Amino acid sequence: MSIDIHSSSRGKHALLLYKSILERDKAALDYINKGLNENQLCIYASVEAYDQLHLSNISSKIVDFKENIYKRNLLIVNLKPFYDSALKGDLTPFENLKKQIQEELELRNNNKSVTIVADCADNLFQNQYFDQSQLVESWWHHAYIEWIRYDKNQGRQQQKQHHVTIVCPHLDLLLHKHPFDQHKYKILDNHSITIDMAGHTIMTSSTLNKLIVEPQPLRATESTSSQMKSQTHILIAEPNPELRSVYSMWLRSRGFKNILVTDSGSKCIEEFDRITNINQLPNLIVILDSHLRDISFIELAKQIINKRPDQILIFTTTLPSDIINSISINISSNIKTLLKPFKLSKLLQLIGKSS
Repeated sequence: MSIDIHSSSRGKHALLLYKSILERDKAALDYINKGLNENQLCIYASVEAYDQLHLSNISSKIVDFKENIYKRNLLIVNLKPFYDSALKGDLTPFENLKKQIQEELELRNNNKSVTIVADCADNLFQNQYFDQSQLVESWWHHAYIEWIRYDKNQGRQQQKQHHVTIVCPHLDLLLHKHPFDQHKYKILDNHSITIDMAGHTIMTSSTLNKLIVEPQPLRATESTSSQMKSQTHILIAEPNPELRSVYSMWLRSRGFKNILVTDSGSKCIEEFDRITNINQLPNLIVILDSHLRDISFIELAKQIINKRPDQILIFTTTLPSDIINSISINISSNIKTLLKPFKLSKLLQLIGKSS
């Protein structure tokens, strides 16, 4: 494998196009071994890590595998549970992984560079969960930018001493299929660079480079808004899988991080109890669709209000507004309504007023 593959992607969030499983695994091992040789923190995060045969094959080809695991130079992450959560639009496991990586880097005395090889988005795309694949890549993209900005804000000589390299392999053949074009370009946009196995650059993101090189200081109002979004929890019960993905992706793209999307009323009330038990007074907004399959949305709203009388609820519905208004008055004055179809900007306005 050409050393150019490393120089092309070093310090970047790279989409790596591969043609076969053997080629993909060889590239992953090459990245990991190269990083370990440079005393970096290396993370192999794969949906296949749960498979003992695959893990055995990978581990046998990683330099000083057991020693590097013991010294915390190497982390093996099973992304199968992450994959399952991403299908529901829930990226909580990814957020927990980011915290773990940050903690590992802080514990390292000298080299705080990290190389991550992650294939969850590739698996989602191959199984034609296109929106979820884009959601995962968008998450990695924002995590990468946050890490780069953090190093700059800390005054580190990032470009010379510390590097964050995230490599996301994707099957070349699938990305070049014409019917998937609209999804392909969304995936490509969520990387700073796209390269092939020889290290040749296919595409770069000038927008991202400008964002990293020339970060603008936040104004006071922007800082307050950002803080509000980071503290706000949004819980959504929506039976339509496509809408669940849209909600999750769009809200995250607007800066909200604590988002949980469920597909039923029963799961919604379980998550409501969990969130409010962890934090007795969370800044929580609950969005309920009026066509839940297992529990009447009216009954669900009553359960929530009984548990927390001042809870803000937003109904999304195709029912006539007069019916919804009469229901809202009977249950609580803290209920707002969005008549489907609606613009997502309208939902953002309601969330902003409720926060």
